Amino acid sequence: MAFFICQACGSEYEAQDPKCPSCGRSETIRLNRSDRLVDKVIAGRFKIIKKIGQGGMGAVYLAEQVGIGHRVAIKFLKSEFSTDVEIARRFLNEAKTYAKVVHPNAVTFHEFGQDDEGNLFIAMEYCEGVDLKKTIAERGRLSIVEAIEVTSQVADVLADAHEKQIVHRDLKPENIMIRKGLRGMHAKVLDFGIARLMDASTKLTVAGAIAGTPRYMSPEQVEGREVDIRADVYSLGVVCFEALTGHQPFDGATIAEIMRKQVMEPLPRLGSYFPELDLPPLQAVLDKACAKKREDRYPDMIAFASALSQSIPTQLHMSLPPLQRMATEASRASVSRATPAPGKSTGVALPGTHAGNDAIESTLMHTPAPKPIGSPATQAAAALTQLPGVGSISPTQSAPRDDSMPPQLQKSKGPLIGVIVVLVALIGGGAAVLFGGGKTTAQPNTTSPEVPPKLVEARPVGDNPPKVDDTATLIAAAAAKQIHEQAAYEKLKSAQTNWEKGDLNSARIDLENVAADTEASAKAVALLADIKKVQDAISQGDALRGRGQCAGALKAYGEASRLNGNIDAVKRGIGACQAAAIPDNVE
Repeated sequence: MAFFICQACGSEYEAQDPKCPSCGRSETIRLNRSDRLVDKVIAGRFKIIKKIGQGGMGAVYLAEQVGIGHRVAIKFLKSEFSTDVEIARRFLNEAKTYAKVVHPNAVTFHEFGQDDEGNLFIAMEYCEGVDLKKTIAERGRLSIVEAIEVTSQVADVLADAHEKQIVHRDLKPENIMIRKGLRGMHAKVLDFGIARLMDASTKLTVAGAIAGTPRYMSPEQVEGREVDIRADVYSLGVVCFEALTGHQPFDGATIAEIMRKQVMEPLPRLGSYFPELDLPPLQAVLDKACAKKREDRYPDMIAFASALSQSIPTQLHMSLPPLQRMATEASRASVSRATPAPGKSTGVALPGTHAGNDAIESTLMHTPAPKPIGSPATQAAAALTQLPGVGSISPTQSAPRDDSMPPQLQKSKGPLIGVIVVLVALIGGGAAVLFGGGKTTAQPNTTSPEVPPKLVEARPVGDNPPKVDDTATLIAAAAAKQIHEQAAYEKLKSAQTNWEKGDLNSARIDLENVAADTEASAKAVALLADIKKVQDAISQGDALRGRGQCAGALKAYGEASRLNGNIDAVKRGIGACQAAAIPDNVE
């Protein structure tokens, strides 16, 4: 269909009548929007459906294989370049690259040839999904598990390419297609357009020339020096950093500034963007991958991927929300502290040791007949079982535990179980003293098949053991304290969730309701300080932008984004300040 631009008023419209509907003038510019390739059959087997991409050197079309309906992507070199010997050789080199890299995480090559008009084309697998750049833009960033999984898949396909002496040289999020399946994210590496087969006969880039995308180039690429597989290691490290934080580590207002940072500045700290990313092992891996000197980097993709997979405790552990992960770590630490040293008498045989008589005897209960149901001690114990998250306790049954699975935050009973153990011990000790006096002798039990003849003396609890009624009071006080701490922790968790979503007002309200006498108070105060810093930076940026001082405004917005990159006001301010877009590729 024809497309018109009115020369008088500048209106744009589509109509059969060239007269402008806005001003009625007939002086217009007529543009033809039809694409000569659409509906055309290429090489007798591929029917073009529509254009799906456009670049400086050519265009990419969606096509179907005639008679089968199998969809493919066809990349055409522009007609004006098809007669250029050097460009045609480079396009052929790209086709050879696709044909050599056969891997589940690489696009499948179908055919290389020319159409009826002599235009060169490459037919390859059509990858459905969203590229990593758009995925990060939509979600803000990936989780640690997702980012490492995608990075590992890309490292796998590049390791295969490197074995075939192929260096990608233009790895970036736009060249990584993401699909979600039953087993998580599946990555496909696209566009080996400036890849080089590492032999003299196919070397196409002259010394001193650069090829790639500045934000992801290795320092040797920026300086126009010869590159090898370690250049891809560097680029993948930068991509992984961006996936984890949602920020490009080496960014700037001009291409020259970006290139200077690639050569001179170290990789930023992950924790400077998000506190939960302050993981020294993970930071060390990315620092090594993005070392400025290539001899300091990992020698290949296998070494990089292996170190990356070992840099976090477990994928299941890191998939927990930040506050739940902290609670899990604290719980594990308390269990570790409570574990007795080998050889210490605990009444329980340690794994791999023999249960001696002393250990067996110390497990026997030395108490008289059970108290009536209505007694204060029994009533207190029964009331404790009605607390949230605490069920009935059976002395003969215990649920099996799977240490490989992380505990769920809302169902965690670690702190309450600790309280129960201490208080039940107090009840048992106090009851033994009150009702048994000094030494306690076991009574014959006609219902038990065997009772060991030797019993152990009951040990008094202090000089003045608490009475049963005092013990019930202790239980009630401890339960109230636990409920108070749990309420504060829930408020802190809600605030952290709102903070991660960029809802600063809701996060601040939650934090102000965290009680000052709880363990969660210190974290709440720290997060409130970060919220104030962000709000102050946004106010400063808005004021500077209103006065037309975009350089200062961008600096203020950048400080806010460093603390939290999910705030809409920050994104809007940065977008309004960036007047000119930086071109993606320099070649």
